[in-house]
Amino acid sequence: MLPLEKVKVLSFGTGGVVPDAGKIFGELGANVIKVESKDNLDFMRTIGPDINNIAGFNEANRSKRSFGVNLKTEKGKKLVGKLIKLTDILLENFRGGVMKSLGFDYKSARKLNPQIIYVSSQGFGGGGPYSDFQAYGPMLSSASGMLSMWAQPDDPYPVGSNSPLPDHMASKHVVIAALAALDYKRRTGKGQYIDMAQTEVAVSLMGEHYLDYTYNKRIGKPMGNRSPYAAPHGCYPCKGNDEWCAIAVFTDEEWHNFCNAIGNPAWTKDPKFANLQNRLKNVAELDEHIKEWISTLDAYVVMETLQAAGVAAGVIQRAPDTLADPQLRWLGSIVELEHPVAGARLYPGVPFRMSGASPMTSTPAPLLGQHTEEICRELLKMPDEEIQQLVKEDILHTPANTQGTGKSMFG
Repeated sequence: MLPLEKVKVLSFGTGGVVPDAGKIFGELGANVIKVESKDNLDFMRTIGPDINNIAGFNEANRSKRSFGVNLKTEKGKKLVGKLIKLTDILLENFRGGVMKSLGFDYKSARKLNPQIIYVSSQGFGGGGPYSDFQAYGPMLSSASGMLSMWAQPDDPYPVGSNSPLPDHMASKHVVIAALAALDYKRRTGKGQYIDMAQTEVAVSLMGEHYLDYTYNKRIGKPMGNRSPYAAPHGCYPCKGNDEWCAIAVFTDEEWHNFCNAIGNPAWTKDPKFANLQNRLKNVAELDEHIKEWISTLDAYVVMETLQAAGVAAGVIQRAPDTLADPQLRWLGSIVELEHPVAGARLYPGVPFRMSGASPMTSTPAPLLGQHTEEICRELLKMPDEEIQQLVKEDILHTPANTQGTGKSMFG
């Protein structure tokens, strides 16, 4: 049995945060239904030429079913209202005000289901001057101050990353909060409203910099890959074209292990590097010595040599390297799923095992409306004649009546 096998989750998710959270619930065994419409697509379905063959969407929306419905109609809203009555957890991350305009804000949902756990996750949270602002992961990185640190010291501007780190962290906070509410409901019978600002999640990743300013009035500056607590600490170029190895030495004991591993060259005995405080003061010179040593060596040789001596080191891998990584292969970290449109594709697997539960697996992301009729029969107990009539009226959406729908970013 899976941990959340009897839990029903209704997801009004778009983009990354709520879809990724729904995926995690699905992998834990919950019955996750993604409510979507061909008239107002999850924007992740629009970043390619085919709404059912988008890599990012198909990653974040695994392990759930798609219920396609026209929410501009009263009949469509009534169907969703019936699903809310059956739901344990409702997730939404639409822009502020959207759920209220649909008639599915917390106050309305609670009338239908007093015990519902309702998770609302906007970029800037509910209420306040920015609550209705549009937000995406890179924007949250900037609002939190993260981008001010995300660069090399001599870069003329914040470099940042196109990996929306706050999104992926926020999705895990959604799951934690909802599970806590689920436990509270089990003990008290009461539901919960959970308001989670994604920008607050991003802020939580920057705590040490706020603390430094509060007590020392010191504004953090970009350090690149360097650390105020370790030296050497960085990514160093190895033999070959664009091959690198990351090295981190925190303690004096690790420093002695590092020196022994590289053969104790004369420069390692210089008093300038005798302890961490001195190494931090002379880190630029230290980095030059390490670059000279490492430049003639294969990155994997460096990693294995230092790891054998008890020093943290790791090759900077690209996608093909990661897929071939012997440790990840041993763990079964990458799984192949057969998607009805995209075909066989590789995805990250569930990154943990539970000894008392059945093995957790993923199922492919759904086509738009793929499970609409199934959900109508199974949960709403609707006869086939009524289902087919609503499909004809374009109130229910299935793969058959969403073929080629939607306008992508590519026209």
